[in-house]
Amino acid sequence: MGALEAFVQAFDTVDSRAAAEPADAARARRDALETLLRSGLPTRHSEDWKYTSLRLLDTFGFSTAAPSAPLSIDGLRQAGALLAEDALRLVFVDGHFDAGLSRLDGLPPGVKLAPWGATEAQARERAGEALCPVAQGGAFDAINRMFACDGMLLELANGVRLSVPVVVIAMQTRGGASHVRHVLRLGHGASARVLEQHIGVAQADPYLASSVTRAELARGANLQHVRVQDEADAAAHVSQLHVAQGEDSVLDAQALVLGARLSRQEFHVEHEAPGCRTELRGASVLRAEQHADVHLRVEHRHPRGTSRTHVRGVFDDAARGVFTGRVNVHPQAQKTDAGMINRNLLLSPRAEADTRPQLQIDADEVLCSHGATVGQLDADALFYLLSRGIAAQDARAMLVQAFIAAALPDIGWEPLRAHVRARLAARQDLAIETSENPA
Repeated sequence: MGALEAFVQAFDTVDSRAAAEPADAARARRDALETLLRSGLPTRHSEDWKYTSLRLLDTFGFSTAAPSAPLSIDGLRQAGALLAEDALRLVFVDGHFDAGLSRLDGLPPGVKLAPWGATEAQARERAGEALCPVAQGGAFDAINRMFACDGMLLELANGVRLSVPVVVIAMQTRGGASHVRHVLRLGHGASARVLEQHIGVAQADPYLASSVTRAELARGANLQHVRVQDEADAAAHVSQLHVAQGEDSVLDAQALVLGARLSRQEFHVEHEAPGCRTELRGASVLRAEQHADVHLRVEHRHPRGTSRTHVRGVFDDAARGVFTGRVNVHPQAQKTDAGMINRNLLLSPRAEADTRPQLQIDADEVLCSHGATVGQLDADALFYLLSRGIAAQDARAMLVQAFIAAALPDIGWEPLRAHVRARLAARQDLAIETSENPA
């Protein structure tokens, strides 16, 4: 059985829940199934998936059962969850909200933050809204809408500046599949920092984790969004971020890719008014036979828009990285300023990086640039460090860390910085030995 047939079979298994859902939610799921059947799963014949094959999914099962046993806060911590005291927290275990592990108390005025799949009638009525399709979502947006039974709803009133980050943890404890879907709405002049962390139990059977986040930024709103993908080694992971920016709004979207056998991160950004500013930053650090695809699209549709894209990758062993960045400057988007750069470091003769920065300009008065590099460690720099008595492994790690540092996620929050440092230090190829001299 192929993956498409397995998705359809899994949907037939869970379709009985439609009777307990609002009619618009059940209708949205059936529409999503029809969309998937029309489009099929993407193949390498599709330009957007040219370097990424989904044949691995043919070996997966896609059961979406609830967790068989409750997860403790210690279990969450042992799995590598970012548990900070100065943050709001929503935890989804195997795609289901866990109130006991979450922390939603003390919400300031003008902030609505809740899971849309909760059992309360009011929350259940939000399901149909959360399951609305996105224009560029494709097959995996349809799959997510078919199965997602929970996710975050965040709404900020005009002028509200949320001072503490919102941490959303998606934890997988078993094989099969889990799907979460989030909706963010920021009013005029509102601001928020949102961190999505995707983790899995190390010994979990193969599973698929999908996540779709839809954000709407009103005039002058400011959103910092980070996704840290640290799934189990046998996992497949597909995430999408869709953002509609209003006038003079600011988006800072970042991603760190560390885990999963196969993963894809998508960014889809629409400038829907003049003066939008967008910064997209991503870092992938892969080894063994990991495959990570970063795909982004920015649509400059109005004047005075700015976008900056900076994506870096470090690939060891037989790992493979794929980058496709597309910036479209439409005829009415005069005075657009757009820059895109992708840099890749190969640490092994078997590692591979495929990069495609693309720029389509249909306006006259613009300032745009794009570029890409693929290379190895600087032999002269490595020799210099070795000549100063630094061990070979430490010298190599220092150069790799210096290379990837410019693209690592940072929202001005120390717990995130510390978490990223710890995760990179846990990779043997990036660890620097330290010794203490006796006094």
